[in-house]
Amino acid sequence: MEKAESAGKKVLLFGFEDLRSILAVQAALEPFHAELIPVAKTDCGKTLSVLAGLEEQPPLDDDAQAVGGVIPGRMAVLCGLDEDLDALLPALSGAGAGETCLKAVLTRHNRAWSATKLYMELSRERAAMRP
Repeated sequence: MEKAESAGKKVLLFGFEDLRSILAVQAALEPFHAELIPVAKTDCGKTLSVLAGLEEQPPLDDDAQAVGGVIPGRMAVLCGLDEDLDALLPALSGAGAGETCLKAVLTRHNRAWSATKLYMELSRERAAMRP
């Protein structure tokens, strides 16, 4: 996650549609000096590294633009915040990004994934853990 840390602290936020919810998450991030990036539904096919500002979006052909899809729920991707997780996760929960919001840390393994792919993987993991 070497590049993610050099890009600063950020949280990519997906599926939060109302301004009140977005502002609550932004307020929760202030003590961590993290930038909030609400991601539009139309950008869910972009890679996490592009959404986090770590690399530029390559030109997409028509087939690549059709891939992606919409995330059916809420998700937060934490970038460069590894050392703050113990305090950050409860703060996010208190701001409305609790149990119903899937959460992940940006890593070198998932940075090339689309937001849609990450959401599907997190949903599978959550389903596998439930009784």
